[in-house]
Amino acid sequence: MAANSRGRAPLPRGISPPVRLAFGRAEGRGRRDVGLRRVDEITIVLVSWKDPDDTVRAIESLAAAKARVLAGGPRVSLALVDNAGGALDREAVRAIWPDASVSVNPTNRGFGPAANQAAAVAQGDVLLFVNPDTRAEGEPFSEIARAFRERGDVVAVAPRLVDDVASPEPEVGETRKRRLARPDREDQFTFQLRRLPRLRDDARELLLLDHLAPNNRFRRKFRYADRDPEQPLEVEQPAAAALAVRADGFRAAGGFDERFVPAWFEDVDLCARLRERGAILYWPAARFRHRGAASSEDLGYARFLPIYYANAIRYRRRRYGLAARAAYRALLVAGMAMRLVALPVRRRLPRPRREAAVGYLKTLALALGTKG
Repeated sequence: MAANSRGRAPLPRGISPPVRLAFGRAEGRGRRDVGLRRVDEITIVLVSWKDPDDTVRAIESLAAAKARVLAGGPRVSLALVDNAGGALDREAVRAIWPDASVSVNPTNRGFGPAANQAAAVAQGDVLLFVNPDTRAEGEPFSEIARAFRERGDVVAVAPRLVDDVASPEPEVGETRKRRLARPDREDQFTFQLRRLPRLRDDARELLLLDHLAPNNRFRRKFRYADRDPEQPLEVEQPAAAALAVRADGFRAAGGFDERFVPAWFEDVDLCARLRERGAILYWPAARFRHRGAASSEDLGYARFLPIYYANAIRYRRRRYGLAARAAYRALLVAGMAMRLVALPVRRRLPRPRREAAVGYLKTLALALGTKG
């Protein structure tokens, strides 16, 4: 995609060039976009990778939800990228969604580049990014459109994510009493909403404090668990498993930074830039079910962990000062060393010990070898 930088203001403070943004440079810091008076069309942006069957099931769910949109509601279109070299059954996709835009990449470009690729051909006023392991519940599109109409300062809307398992939902009013899950066993209540990373939050997670006391009040505040999840809420960084973004705001912000490959932290970085243009609103009346951890499971923990933390370091290079970046690297070294020491005596592990040890060692080497 050709970048169009004519008339663009310099990059916001804290973003150092060159930044690989698909839609040109991000426009001015602190600028607030004019609200959407109406949403005529929502384009779903879906990137398929390791599990094409999961993608087809997601499309079936989205098509069923589209069929429930009442007259006067938004049109819903689909822009799909197959990032697995043609593994996706395009005939099956066409049978479910005949007018879908389908692109095929010969190799995995990564989530951010492929999502930008789909966004470039999208026609909607709103881009709804969803993961293949996400399923629509009911008809969420009209509620997403209503959220943009009701709040003129909103640049992005996060529907509520619920667990894709057969478990009873808490009663209304009981959700605020829910306890946060451990970091290695997160449910959607724990996972979805969070504030942008700060060094104090990094310290709690890396030094295992959040593992030892997962429901501590600092983590509850960081994850918005001290707020009522039944009510709309302005947030800093919702998960992008289902995230609706104004198309003009997404392009003005520059889209996903394509250096965050194959995935992880491209959504954190995007939210940081979107918040310079408007509010990000959690809207629980629109709901999606989300399994979670599909990409990390496909990679395997020993490959996933160093990739995740390489992108974590990349994000902090852009958003932290020099001293905070050095402190983060020291915390990462300490955190991986602590995990290696504790590994032989841990009773229950969500993965094989050898795989965990390899992941910790690779991440430790990454932290020791990283500069800046």
